[in-house]
Amino acid sequence: MENKVVLSPKKIVSKEFKVDFKGYNADEVDHFLDQVVKDYEAFAGLLNNSYDRIEQLERRLADQKAMLARLEREKALQDDNLRALEDNVSSNVDILKRLSLLEKAVFSQNK
Repeated sequence: MENKVVLSPKKIVSKEFKVDFKGYNADEVDHFLDQVVKDYEAFAGLLNNSYDRIEQLERRLADQKAMLARLEREKALQDDNLRALEDNVSSNVDILKRLSLLEKAVFSQNK
């Protein structure tokens, strides 16, 4: 199905049919109405494609939001681990400094 729209609302409203001795030319009216039907089918196709694309993008957005939430939780956990490591390193440095001072004191007394 081709999604090219031939008729505009203005063309539909302003369409004038030739009058035959029995009324409007039936072939001309049929042809015009066929164009109207094709346009509505084209619009329906465009609309369905748009709805499908919206659904696809909404699913993708939900996936991205879930991934973002997961990554934020992981980052918070990593931040906590980093803080614990920093505290541990700081504590170890203090212990090493004290040990060094004690060794100096002990070895200086032995000399």
